[in-house]
Amino acid sequence: MSGTVKITDLEKQLLNRIDQDDLIEVDKVKRYIAMVKQIRKLQTAINKDGVMSTTVNASQEFVKTNPAINELNKLTKTLISLEKSIKFSMSYEKVVTEDKEKDNDEPEVSDLY
Repeated sequence: MSGTVKITDLEKQLLNRIDQDDLIEVDKVKRYIAMVKQIRKLQTAINKDGVMSTTVNASQEFVKTNPAINELNKLTKTLISLEKSIKFSMSYEKVVTEDKEKDNDEPEVSDLY
């Protein structure tokens, strides 16, 4: 199995593990997926721009942490809370994908956790 999970596979598995007639739980899964997408975008930005950035202000130059790191931490905490609130059933169908192509939203990310 590759290092990054496809968003579509994750969504299918999560939806298979809940009562899909419970609209609140379905909404939670949709919000969870939206947050995962945002986290991946933040991870891509951090990988591109780096953990630290140099800011030049007139004659001053200083190094500060990338603000995306704080946003990543906030989203991750929210994601964990949301995950804990989802009522998963004990059994679920395994999602099998035949398509080995990457989703467009699957960035190459470093280990930020």
